[in-house]
Amino acid sequence: MLSEQVEKYIIQNLLFEKNDKILVALSGGADSTALLHILKNLNFTVAAAHVNFKLREKDSDEDELFTEKLCSKLNIQLFKISFNTKKIAEKNKLSIEETARTLRYNWFEEIRTQHNYKYIATGHHLDDRIETFFINLTKGTGIKGLRSILAKNNHIVRPLLFASKDNIENYCSENKIQYRTDKSNFDTNFLRNKFRHKILPVFSEINPKFTESMLKNFRIYSEFEDIYKQYIGNEIRNITEFNEKLLYIDIKRLLIAVAPVSLLYEIIHPYGFKSSQNEHIFNNINNLQSGKIFYSQTHRLLKDRNFLIIDKIQHNKKDEIFLIDKNTETVNNPINISFKLLTKFPGTFKTDKFTVYADVDKLNYPLKIRKFKQGDYFCPFGMKRKKLLSDFFTDEKINLFKKEKIWLLTTFNDEIVWIFGYRADNRFRITSNTENILQIKRF
Repeated sequence: MLSEQVEKYIIQNLLFEKNDKILVALSGGADSTALLHILKNLNFTVAAAHVNFKLREKDSDEDELFTEKLCSKLNIQLFKISFNTKKIAEKNKLSIEETARTLRYNWFEEIRTQHNYKYIATGHHLDDRIETFFINLTKGTGIKGLRSILAKNNHIVRPLLFASKDNIENYCSENKIQYRTDKSNFDTNFLRNKFRHKILPVFSEINPKFTESMLKNFRIYSEFEDIYKQYIGNEIRNITEFNEKLLYIDIKRLLIAVAPVSLLYEIIHPYGFKSSQNEHIFNNINNLQSGKIFYSQTHRLLKDRNFLIIDKIQHNKKDEIFLIDKNTETVNNPINISFKLLTKFPGTFKTDKFTVYADVDKLNYPLKIRKFKQGDYFCPFGMKRKKLLSDFFTDEKINLFKKEKIWLLTTFNDEIVWIFGYRADNRFRITSNTENILQIKRF
């Protein structure tokens, strides 16, 4: 019986436990209605959530009324909401399908968290998984697309994913369970319906056990993905490194990896870069000039010598300036610095990347903390000749992203006192004749 198979599937796949509260996504169709009945009969604590997308006029409202009556009959709490989906899709310039999916899952998650449900259960079944597999294959996919829909993905669980559509409808018929039929499911203008009604039936003609064969394939593909993830994880650790919030990808190590294209994709895709960008970067990786930048909506990727470097796009103002008066003792924005006035020459002192000493009487207050700008120069500590900061950054092999994060301490008339974390300016060094010493520490 299907309910016993569902219980076994839940246990085998660790979907949820008996004392977990489950929110069932209830459309009113055969799949979600059967799932609600089965979980209720298996004595799980369940509630239902229904979305009226207002896309099928009277039919949409009748679906909503059906879910109300069903939940009342089963003594199950029902959460419901309506959206003007078409208007929202037009406003956001998205497809109706994508808009409906986003609205649905965002609202489900709100209900789940507000009312302390552990998981959201959907009625996706094996036929859905097969259709998704072929849609992914048609559009182009990696190994994730081959294993298709997961039985458990964070807070989303799919207890019917092993069962065919026929299994579910037979269960409803045997148990005299009524459900609603969405007429749009037969409209072959939708890609999924085209696979469902025109393409996949041909596979079943060729192989009457096509559905069972695909279930076996998914088990194999899922194991492939586990092996793939293990390899990718090990390789990512081998060729990448985080330094000062920048992700460095070692190009030489990447190119000798077993599957470099896939490896690069798995590294940069979480940062919003598309597969087309991945292919372009990899195919031209040796010809890209240092300084070449690629953008996703949230991040930038820089080619810099032997590395690809990823940084989050910041929206800070480049010309932002922070003023420091003579009585300031500590600064916490944009970086943490302390200022201490010494009236006696310390004899021996240590200047490093965290601490410098300056002659107060040579400083023109208020001091400034600002970013680098074109034409900046300084006299590196221990030297008398001027040096452009751009040349200093090049000599120190400081990449563009890192350079953008560097703050400068300057006098009011823009003479550089300290390149924070790198080098002090020789013009403000203390000598045996210095009477007032300023100790500057970064912490």
